[in-house]
Amino acid sequence: MNYFILSQDERILNAVEPVGITQTIKKEWLTVEKMGELDAIDSQFPILDKTEQDYIDFISRPIALLADPLKQLVEKYNPQMPFKPLVLVDIPKIKQTLYWMVIPPKVACLSPKTEYHLDGTVKKLIIDEALAAPYTFFKIDGIKEDFILVNIELAESMLRRSFLGLRLVKVQTEGRWNDIFINL
Repeated sequence: MNYFILSQDERILNAVEPVGITQTIKKEWLTVEKMGELDAIDSQFPILDKTEQDYIDFISRPIALLADPLKQLVEKYNPQMPFKPLVLVDIPKIKQTLYWMVIPPKVACLSPKTEYHLDGTVKKLIIDEALAAPYTFFKIDGIKEDFILVNIELAESMLRRSFLGLRLVKVQTEGRWNDIFINL
């Protein structure tokens, strides 16, 4: 099966940028075990003031945020996926927009063939299809990078809709499906 890294499309220059999230939400809280910590935080954050704002459907930094239509699609494929609402506030324009923090499972699906740089970051990402197969939307356990991966079914559903600001990059895999297509 094919998998893709979901990322923010950097070509959209006026993408909305939340401010102050990293001061309020600690990265270690973004796990299923620590989700309760998120209930006590203020869930409204201002955005960086720009003359034009593009409210994209996927924001990757400082944390992964999904616009409501994208969240609804992901939820169809993963009904048990934990989400927390977060509101981005454009104070000068008096506008509030709902986004969702997503806490995907961390899956140990790295192939032994994955290559690393000397600093420990991934040079060439290869995942094991058999270990990733039960998941449609997940993060990879055991790497420094904070990649979110989606399977081909969810990726195709995303592409059939008019989502703005997301990018999908194919990930190399090893396993049954990869072997079948190499031998054709």
